[in-house]
Amino acid sequence: MNEARLFFLKRTAVLFLICCALFLLGNGLFSLSDPDEVFYSLTAHEMAAKNEWATPLIFGQPQFEKPPLTYWLLEVAFKTWGESPFTARLFPAVFATLGVMAVYFLGLMGFKDERKAFLSAVVLSTCAFYAGMGKTVFTDMIFSVMVLYAFTLFVVGFTNRHRQGIGFIGFYVFCALATLTKSPLGLVVPQAAVILFLLYQRQINFLKTWWVVIGTLVYLAIALPWYVYIYKKFGNAFIHEFFYNDHWRRLLVAEHRGNDHWFFYPMTMIAGLFPWSLFLFAAGVDLFKRLKSSVTVIDYLALSWIFAVLMVFQVAHSKLASYILPLFPALALITGNFLGNCLSQVQQRKKVQNLLIASFTVLAVLGIAVMAGHKAYRHYVSSLLPMYFLSGSLIALSGLGITLAFKERFQLALYVLALSLAPIFLTAFMVRTDLEGYVSSHEASEYIPQRSLGEMTVLTSKANARGIRYYTGQDIAVVDYSGKPFFSPHPVPILDTTGKIIHVLESQRVTFGVIRKTAYQDILKNCADRFHVSLLRVIGYDYIIRIEALPAGRHGIFGVK
Repeated sequence: MNEARLFFLKRTAVLFLICCALFLLGNGLFSLSDPDEVFYSLTAHEMAAKNEWATPLIFGQPQFEKPPLTYWLLEVAFKTWGESPFTARLFPAVFATLGVMAVYFLGLMGFKDERKAFLSAVVLSTCAFYAGMGKTVFTDMIFSVMVLYAFTLFVVGFTNRHRQGIGFIGFYVFCALATLTKSPLGLVVPQAAVILFLLYQRQINFLKTWWVVIGTLVYLAIALPWYVYIYKKFGNAFIHEFFYNDHWRRLLVAEHRGNDHWFFYPMTMIAGLFPWSLFLFAAGVDLFKRLKSSVTVIDYLALSWIFAVLMVFQVAHSKLASYILPLFPALALITGNFLGNCLSQVQQRKKVQNLLIASFTVLAVLGIAVMAGHKAYRHYVSSLLPMYFLSGSLIALSGLGITLAFKERFQLALYVLALSLAPIFLTAFMVRTDLEGYVSSHEASEYIPQRSLGEMTVLTSKANARGIRYYTGQDIAVVDYSGKPFFSPHPVPILDTTGKIIHVLESQRVTFGVIRKTAYQDILKNCADRFHVSLLRVIGYDYIIRIEALPAGRHGIFGVK
């Protein structure tokens, strides 16, 4: 084995170990969170229970919010290794790892520089947003990696015309898989980026090949059958929910109004790349300065990639940080290229030194803020020791990094910066029992005595409706006097009047509820004259209550925490 190949294998092994540590370690310690992780897991659970592979199900009914690929992967994981938080998060972690490897390979092809490729992969794997999404059950990581592999195969065909066929076929295969993961945006985003890239390169004629026609047919053969099948089976109900409600309506209406600002995605890009945020900003400035001189194929592709994603998602009023996850590999490539240039050019060494000192200073300030803000989180954690550990670790890393920067040991300082997420993740593990009740319905669900009461409708709030259904298996009814429906309709009763709540309470001997404070207060205010309402416990934001009919002449409010 020659030296270059051995070096490649060593770097690949290092990246793999980083990915295992960040994306897999501890995934079974946290229960699945509300509302999204339980949404995907509940759908896969119900599909697996009925051995259903084509039609996504939730609350026993078809749901068309997302295509089936993510559910298929979850279903395979559940049937193969059993159902648990770890198996639910397994495939997002696997795809996050595949994404890091693809960035390394893409960097090798585009930069022709092993160090730049490796730094790009390190930046991607250790940035906060990508690492966090690699540990979370969403469609977005799988979708993003499919898009990344589509670009990677395109570059294979573009840079080596003898492999043009492989490049185009692979491009359209991964576009099809992205379409089965999220939506036809799996074709729109990569196709738009490729067209922008070829226009920049003045090589739009590259698309004038039969491979495009063949690739399109391959795309249709993979992506279209599921859409046709679901349309034939459910008709306009599928069209209205999937294309109108979940796509067109999100373009016009903000599901999360607090995110509907022009700066939301730019801020997500900068904050999400922590601890590399300052390097990203510097890399962007550097790239625009050299647009007419030393720009690589990957630079042009990354710019096209970023513009295409932002063009699609920036105009929509419904904005979520996860929507722009597909552009983070491009940000990592731009940042890795910049870091490689700084390390190899003597005139750039002062710049990288200043950026390192500034980045570690930010880290130190964050550590001091954690220490100073103990009053803010004292209510949420039983011990402040984990927070002191986090504060001390960040400050210690900052001191080590600044020392290395002053000694001009820049590459080692960069690797120390890459360790920034380690104490944050370790602290999360240390406080998981304190915080889990705020993000998951699992602990609250254990107060529902399923076996002794048999079939029962459990009262919930909208925020935890999916979680209570997932963890208890019981029918649910949502207490919400506002009467506001779910953004994507769910086949569950919305109890928006006292009469509807009383009807449910009278239909069963005992009723349990896992509800939020407002719903609890509404029930006390409107139902306590007829029912005995016991507060069993408050866990996180969830109020666990037990309700039964009140004998005549007795007052019905009893609280036990």
